[in-house]
Amino acid sequence: MGQGQSKDELLYQQVSYGNTEGIKSLHRDGAGLEWRDKDAKTPLIVACMNPHLYNVAKTLIELGANVNAYRPGRHGGTPLHHAAKRGFESIIKLLLVHGANPLILNDDCLTALEVARAKGHGCAVRTIESHLCLFSGWLRELHG
Repeated sequence: MGQGQSKDELLYQQVSYGNTEGIKSLHRDGAGLEWRDKDAKTPLIVACMNPHLYNVAKTLIELGANVNAYRPGRHGGTPLHHAAKRGFESIIKLLLVHGANPLILNDDCLTALEVARAKGHGCAVRTIESHLCLFSGWLRELHG
């Protein structure tokens, strides 16, 4: 273990390296998935900010990371907000399939859909909209 670093911090570091096996191993040894850096980013938020870390995001979610973890501040939001801001369609789909709430507002009072729309990420917008349509259709059918 690094000098003065907790297992949680080491797991967080493995995210940026893309080391899914290291993440799994540290988690088995008791490392938490919700450690936050000085900017309040969780490991999952970091993974959702880089399209090359899709497998890391998937691993973290499978291990139980909170898909709705919230990072406060002007550039904050949930992992979904961060993926939508960058137009990472595959990560957006992954988050939505695993229960990410597309209706959460960030500190600018915007949903992930509105963030994607403002950034001009048409594919991300359609991905979130189609998820919302499926959800609202299911809700209509269930509750009349």
